[in-house]
Amino acid sequence: MFRNFAIIILWGAISLIPSDGLTCTTFSLKEGHQVVFGKNYDWHLGRGMVIANKRGVSKTAMPGLRDDPGEYAIWTSKYGSLTFNQYGREMPMGGMNEAGLVVELMSLSETQYPQPDARHAIKDLQWIQYQLDNFSRVGEVIANNASLRILSYERPGLHFLVADKTGDCAVIEFLNGSLVLHIKEILIAKTLANNTYAESCEYLRQHEGFGGQLPVVKGNASLKRFVKSANMLKNYDSNVHGSAVDYAFHILENVSQASTKWRIVYDQEKMRVHFRTASNPNINYVDFNNLDFDCETPVKVVDIDSDLSGNIAEAFVEYGREMNLDLIRYAFKGTGLMRYLPERFIHQRATYPESTQCSEQLQAPLINQ
Repeated sequence: MFRNFAIIILWGAISLIPSDGLTCTTFSLKEGHQVVFGKNYDWHLGRGMVIANKRGVSKTAMPGLRDDPGEYAIWTSKYGSLTFNQYGREMPMGGMNEAGLVVELMSLSETQYPQPDARHAIKDLQWIQYQLDNFSRVGEVIANNASLRILSYERPGLHFLVADKTGDCAVIEFLNGSLVLHIKEILIAKTLANNTYAESCEYLRQHEGFGGQLPVVKGNASLKRFVKSANMLKNYDSNVHGSAVDYAFHILENVSQASTKWRIVYDQEKMRVHFRTASNPNINYVDFNNLDFDCETPVKVVDIDSDLSGNIAEAFVEYGREMNLDLIRYAFKGTGLMRYLPERFIHQRATYPESTQCSEQLQAPLINQ
C-alpha cells in the first residue's frame, strides 16, 4: 500500500514538471553528399555523459514506475552508438549509431502515448536507445511502431526527429494516443521545436519564402525557432556558406536561448559527432573510427563538460556504476524530484546497465549500405 501511495505522489510530482522548460530545436540538413543533423539541448541542467554503447548486447527494457499489463521489450543491439545521457546510461537524450541513424527528442505538451496494448512496452528515453540499437534507416524505425509502444504515463511528453545518412527524415509524434508521422513530401521543413509539426508548418506558411508575408525573425518562442531554422535550411548554399557542419552550428547559434546547454552536430556522412556546451565553448568531436563497439571490451564514457577541444577520443574512460549513480542523483535533484523518489528507484536506475549482457550473436556491425 505504501508503495502505491509513493508512486501516486511521485507521479503527481512528475506531472508538474514544466515541459516547456525542455525547449530544444533540431534539424536535418542535406546538400549533395553532405548530410548533417543539428540539436540544441535547452534545459536548466547541463551535466551529462557522452557514452559509446556496444553492439551485441542483450537487453530487457527497464520497468516503469507503474505496473504495465504488457511485456517489456527484449532485444540484442545490432549497432554501436554514441549517445548524450543525463538521466543515466541506457536512457539517452539522443544520439547516432554506426549506421548513421540519428534520433533526438524535444518536449511536446500535447503528447499522449498509446494506452497499453499487445505491443511490448518501453520507457520514453530508452525508446531512443532501442531505435539506435536496432535500426539503420528511418523506414525501419517507423515500421517498428507495430511492435513497440512507449509507456502511456511517461512525462513530460516528447516528440522526435529521426534522420538517416541518406537524408531521409521523419517527425514522430503521439497525439491523442495515436502515432502521427510526417515524412517525405509532407515534411515541408526538416526541423522541429516544441509545437506539433502541423501547427509549426501552419505558422511557417505565414512567412516570407513560404507563401506568406510575415518577416522571418529570431525569437525564443518555439514557433519562431522553427521558422528561423526552416528558413536557414532553405537558404543553405555550400558555395556561399561553406561546410554543412559549420553552417549547422550557425543555425544552432541563431535558435539558441539562455537555457541552451548543449549544441550538437552529427556529421552522418563522415560519421563524426561535434559538440560544444555552455560550460565549454570549445568544439569537441568524436570520430566513430576511434570508437570500440565490441561488447567484450568495457563501455567507455566522457564527461560532456570536460575541458577539452578537438578530437576527444583519448579522453574516454571506463564506465562505472558510481558515475552513473552520481549523474542520476544530479539530474533528479535538478528536477526537484529527489525528495519523492524512493532509494530503490535510484538504485534500480543506476544498476540497470548491469542487467544487460554481451551476446555471442552479434560481434560485427550490420551496416546497410
